[in-house]
Amino acid sequence: MRDSKVNELIDSNNRIWKKELISNTFTEEDAARLLRILLARTPHEDFLIWEGEMSGEFTNRSASGIVARDSEGKVLLSCLEIHNDIPSAFAAEAIACWKAVQVGVEKGWQSLIFEGDSLAIMKKCSTKGQDRSMVGAYIYDIQQKIHGLNNIGFQHTPRSANNLTHILATETLRRREEIYLEMGVPKYAEDQTRYDGVSEPD
Repeated sequence: MRDSKVNELIDSNNRIWKKELISNTFTEEDAARLLRILLARTPHEDFLIWEGEMSGEFTNRSASGIVARDSEGKVLLSCLEIHNDIPSAFAAEAIACWKAVQVGVEKGWQSLIFEGDSLAIMKKCSTKGQDRSMVGAYIYDIQQKIHGLNNIGFQHTPRSANNLTHILATETLRRREEIYLEMGVPKYAEDQTRYDGVSEPD
């Protein structure tokens, strides 16, 4: 096997691993471990990461459910995406947070509070400086996206207080369908929307 530089293994235009090249270059076990490493969507200098989070079961598929509300609790947007080849539930939480930040910032909403049920992810997003964990790539992307913006906050919310997004993510996986709706949620979640209390925009 010839020596390869890491950047040769990355599709720089789409910021994804070149799976076929990796599979043909490394052993099956090493290729699987390499493909679990998350890539930041914006290029940055290489840095060492803590590998402790690589252990554990590999999560093949996850879904992120995002609900944006105004100050009166009215749903502005519901966005549901399916993600494949996710290395851990921890990574899935980071991906969901990144997507929420991306949607909120690109919509141009001025005051944003992002809520999530992973205390660790919310803390990482709130802390300045380089995160060297396995989700550091997504934390970097989040920090770049909100750089220079005011009125951005991250808040830990127990899952029991955010049933709507949990229902949306669960149903997205079960139905295997992605959804992007403005001013509403899918029909199966309308009852939960009415039950949920007023919250800040996500």
